[in-house]
Amino acid sequence: MPAGTPQPLLSLYVQYARRKSELDAILEGHRDKLDADLAELRAMTRNDSRQVLLLLLALGAGVLAALLVGSWWLVRRGLKPLKTLTTAVSRVSEKDFRLLLKREDLTEELVPIHERLTDTLDALRRAFDREKQAVGDISHELRTPLAALRTTLDVALRKPREAEQYRITLSDCRDIARQLSKLVDRILMLASLDAGQASPSRLPVDLADMATECLAVIRPLAESQNLALVGDFPKELRATTDPDKLREVLMNLLHNAVEYNRPGGTVTLKLQRLGSEIRVDVTDTGIGMMPDVQEKIFERFYRADASRHAVGVHAGLGLAIVREYVNRLHGTIEVHSSPSEGSRFTVVVPAAI
Repeated sequence: MPAGTPQPLLSLYVQYARRKSELDAILEGHRDKLDADLAELRAMTRNDSRQVLLLLLALGAGVLAALLVGSWWLVRRGLKPLKTLTTAVSRVSEKDFRLLLKREDLTEELVPIHERLTDTLDALRRAFDREKQAVGDISHELRTPLAALRTTLDVALRKPREAEQYRITLSDCRDIARQLSKLVDRILMLASLDAGQASPSRLPVDLADMATECLAVIRPLAESQNLALVGDFPKELRATTDPDKLREVLMNLLHNAVEYNRPGGTVTLKLQRLGSEIRVDVTDTGIGMMPDVQEKIFERFYRADASRHAVGVHAGLGLAIVREYVNRLHGTIEVHSSPSEGSRFTVVVPAAI
């Protein structure tokens, strides 16, 4: 063929023919092998899954056991300081209010509880000591007039006497009985206050008249000690309050101002209205008080040192009752005093309760 003439492509087709039955047999063999391989694979998968499940169960059980043991150990360790604190509290008794436990033995969370318990136990100890002291004070206060009463009666019955002598003896016995009655009344009053049975009444009161009456009652005692009584209040001063409680406050403060004064001194009762409040000042020119006494003067059964020469029954209850009454009148009471310079008790109560 001449050059440049395209050569024809040669195509070759080969055909192979087999019987369909042979092909079906071959396909069936492959299918059976595939099914067998799939069955084997499924079995292996199930076996592996079982093993994985067992491994997971064993691992979970181990973790749970470790958690339980660890939690028990942690809780026990965490509760150990609380158990220590409980043991220390159980050892507290009426003879020993100390909490025998160091703060270093407790966790940070229990330190505030330790401090609160310590403060509470200290308060209980002080209250217990006051109650024990109160029993001694009351016993002493009762023993003295009872001994005087018995001695007076023994002397009177020792031999026959004139009618006038018997009258004097009976008069002395009556005075002693009054002292005993006053002490018992004060104790019962405090018990009533503690029980919440002395709620204040609300009545219109002329405070000027009340102050005048209180000064009139206390004047004989003041004159017997050569004391001057001074009243400083307006002619009209009214309030809505409990007259009985306020009168008791005034009488107690005036009585103390007279008893703890110096011969020839002065007791001043001053009342004034300050906005919606009434202020009462009872001032004396007596022996005064040290700062430590001022801090305790309103405590029950507390009495100042023996240098305060006072007469009558004194179990340290008068000012305690005064404070309770002032509290129930929604007021405040303060004392300002210096040794040898006298004292001033200031009561401030609402003009209307």
